[in-house]
Amino acid sequence: MIQTLAQLERHAQDADAAPTVNLLSVIAPYMGVFFAAFFVAIILTPIMRWAATRNGVVDWPDLKRKNHVQPVAYLGGVAIFLGWLVGVTLCYFIAPQPNGDGAITASLINFPMSIILGAAAITLTGLFDDVYGISPRVKVGGQLFGAAALANEAVGLQLIESSIQLMGLPEMPGWVVYLLGTAVIAVFVLGGCNATNLLDGLDGLAAGVTAIAALGFLVIAGIIVLRTLDSPGDASAWDPIRIVMCLAILGAVLGFLPYNFNPATIFMGDAGSLLLGYLSVATILMFAGTSNGIVIVTAALIVFALPIADTALAIFRRKMQGKPIFSPDCHHIHHLLRRSGMSVKQATLTLYAFSGFFAVTGASLVWAEVRWRYILAVFVVLYGFIIVTAYKYGQLQQLQQEQRAQQADADDASTIAPPSAGRNGHAHPNGSDKPSDASKMPAGPPV
Repeated sequence: MIQTLAQLERHAQDADAAPTVNLLSVIAPYMGVFFAAFFVAIILTPIMRWAATRNGVVDWPDLKRKNHVQPVAYLGGVAIFLGWLVGVTLCYFIAPQPNGDGAITASLINFPMSIILGAAAITLTGLFDDVYGISPRVKVGGQLFGAAALANEAVGLQLIESSIQLMGLPEMPGWVVYLLGTAVIAVFVLGGCNATNLLDGLDGLAAGVTAIAALGFLVIAGIIVLRTLDSPGDASAWDPIRIVMCLAILGAVLGFLPYNFNPATIFMGDAGSLLLGYLSVATILMFAGTSNGIVIVTAALIVFALPIADTALAIFRRKMQGKPIFSPDCHHIHHLLRRSGMSVKQATLTLYAFSGFFAVTGASLVWAEVRWRYILAVFVVLYGFIIVTAYKYGQLQQLQQEQRAQQADADDASTIAPPSAGRNGHAHPNGSDKPSDASKMPAGPPV
């Protein structure tokens, strides 16, 4: 009995001496990435504003879809890209600092060069559009190049393998899996880039929502690392890369946001909005390489729900009105909030709250280790509600458009109606029952 008590006491002492590992201790070694990205972005943003103003790369107000009344500089996306780039490349030269308790060790991280090349291509595509203006086909081509870069690094290909296993389908040849995976990656990249681009309609909106989503992704990435400590066999070389990616995005965006929040002194432009969409999608696809990748990817899509929701609403609305899906309009979620009486700041903060709700929901589902079928249920209900709302709103917009057209036709018909007849059944030249002033004038001498 005495020996047993001694053993229990020894075990208790060992437990007290053991390092406590939590989410913060997992992320702490990589915080240098955040600070590097933040300081580079916050220093370069005013420099890019000066360069844009000096060279006339500004957004001119149109008093219809845009809320600013003075020209605002572009090129903020370049500062975001450079901040993110410095953050991710820092790990090539400086090892992340261990947290001191010995629970997490860190070494040099080889961040995938293909992702960097893809991000550079996306940024250049948006930059050319901001400065010179390019056709939608060229923009799509740049986005597909970024998707090819992810496919070259096999980012997201595991999602196809997990889906095949989940559905009980027979094993497919490797080239078939690669082609299917490449197609899925292309859809993700095109959807994510354009979703963030469409959301960039109010000061600070796209940047803030992306920062909140990146924070949600960071929590999910940290949870994955915590689980690998209990199951070392599930550890992956992608675990620290995901954390670095999220911290670099978060630092670069937060460094840019003070200049972009209402009233904005600089816009990110397409260079920034396309880049943030690409980086968000790349992060989501990175989760496909985990032991239960399809579960994590589904939860990450919930975190990114707000940009997807706004894009789904836009596509449904424009299709029902017979317009091209890339045609601009003023019926996005932020436009509706503005028309409801909210100021720019109120509408932006409201959408921040919605984005935060989605981020907490997605991260909580991963934290609670909810089974995929229940996460899928949340996903289906959420996006089903979005689709039905989009359909209803599209019908309402179409009905209002038809009513306006009918009213315009009625107004035109009343304008060109034939003149009324006089007492003798004939209309006077001036279209009234009364003789004109000219008919009252005395007749001239006979000819």
